[in-house]
Amino acid sequence: MNPENQSPVSFSQLISERYSTLTKSEKRIADFLRKNQEEAAFLSAGEVAGRLGLSEATIVRFARTLGFAGYPSMRVVLQEAFRRRVTHSARLRGRLDELREAGDIFEKVTVSEIDYLTQALQTIDREALRKTVAYLIERERIFVFGPGPSVSLVHMLNLRLTRFGKNVIPLTLTGRETLEPLLLMTDRDLLFAIGFFDVNPTLQIVLDHAQETGCPVVLLTDTLGSIIGDKADVILTARRGPVSAFHSLVVPMTIINTLLLEIANQKLDAVASNLDRLDQLRDRLKKTNGSHT
Repeated sequence: MNPENQSPVSFSQLISERYSTLTKSEKRIADFLRKNQEEAAFLSAGEVAGRLGLSEATIVRFARTLGFAGYPSMRVVLQEAFRRRVTHSARLRGRLDELREAGDIFEKVTVSEIDYLTQALQTIDREALRKTVAYLIERERIFVFGPGPSVSLVHMLNLRLTRFGKNVIPLTLTGRETLEPLLLMTDRDLLFAIGFFDVNPTLQIVLDHAQETGCPVVLLTDTLGSIIGDKADVILTARRGPVSAFHSLVVPMTIINTLLLEIANQKLDAVASNLDRLDQLRDRLKKTNGSHT
């Protein structure tokens, strides 16, 4: 039976059934996958190889030994098993249980956020930030995609970049409503895609369309970089804590604030001019409203 057609929950059973036939190196891989299911489901073959001190080819052979076409196919099954096990409600309940044990929920949340930001100082790729800023400055029109909880990040980028004088097209819906704006996309634009935890069909279509039109892509993500990174020109990795946790947007928001401030730093005169014009429009609106009171 092809394991790719089996129920996702059968992966552990699959390893158990074939464990005795595995080589010493393959048993190390199997043990790692079983003990680190949450993290391993979102690691590339190269990353797993690096953790174990093995070659990437050995990881690929292991997947084929289990009957998969390759490592990506095996990882899809791992991810499906993880997502079925760790639902949104399970993540929320787990986070609340953890916070209740700490006593002071506000203190625990604050400490966690500080910890995530401290880790970001070591993990955020500064070169990726620099490339993103360059794209945001040089491209006149910017498509920003981010459904679900990411909508708040899209709104912030839309508001700030528009105030900076950029032409922004926000894409916050999934399904057919997202398709019409994509007809405007060209190779002179930029797609800033935000996606966490899961590759939904709309994100896949948006990324594919950008690739087909030659539009550069910046991807802000947590675990999807190794999965769909080949469709992005720049990957901004925002680690938001354990994959099974109730996630915060503090690190992604900090990354976006950094991008905006760097744009303002490099294009201060133009940005300040646009902000001055905005203040003038606000003054006119106040006077108009006052004349009708």
